[in-house]
Amino acid sequence: MKLTFLLKGCRLFSDLEEAELALIEQMATRKEFRKGQVIFNEGAVTRGFFLVVSGAVKIFRIGPDGRERVLHVVEANESFAEAALFMAEYPASAEALAAAVVIAVDKNSFKQLLTRDAKLSFKIMGALVKWLAQMRNALTDLTTKEVPARFASYALSLPEPKTVHINKTTLAQMLGTTKETLSRLLHRLAKARVLTYRGNQIKILNLKRLEALASGDQRI
Repeated sequence: MKLTFLLKGCRLFSDLEEAELALIEQMATRKEFRKGQVIFNEGAVTRGFFLVVSGAVKIFRIGPDGRERVLHVVEANESFAEAALFMAEYPASAEALAAAVVIAVDKNSFKQLLTRDAKLSFKIMGALVKWLAQMRNALTDLTTKEVPARFASYALSLPEPKTVHINKTTLAQMLGTTKETLSRLLHRLAKARVLTYRGNQIKILNLKRLEALASGDQRI
């Protein structure tokens, strides 16, 4: 499969034209990682950013107490480590949660391209602004909402079919709770016929109720 097709599938590059994608293809490399394989460590010299083609990647840091803090889970058609364009070192670590195919984009080559092409630069800036807004909303959810509202927002954000590529332990970490609390919540949601979570699939049974939970208008 051509890299230009894979690049087009990423949200960061979804608005680019074929000629623009062809330029980025020249500085992109397809890479495969097995489950548990580290893509880069916090503090490593930045060499580029990445686009997920398939699988899932967790972005995390190790706290002073030695515990892992999951900051974000990146799934297919999403990008990560964009901060590499402006930083000398990666501010967090990245690890494949499942067998993953990613595209690595060289930092220096990409920055030179943006310097030469103002139109392309503005398109990328627009996509990054949208991504930052999503991250801001996610941070707001984490700091102001209770766990049921956080999970409801997460479930609503998943594209159809609502497939979860991470285990419940990692999902709980991402939501700022424990696996046990998450399991109890899923039981209550299923009993109330709001949604079911079987295997790696979420099935919404009552969309209005789930939206009300996400907004904090209702509790469960």
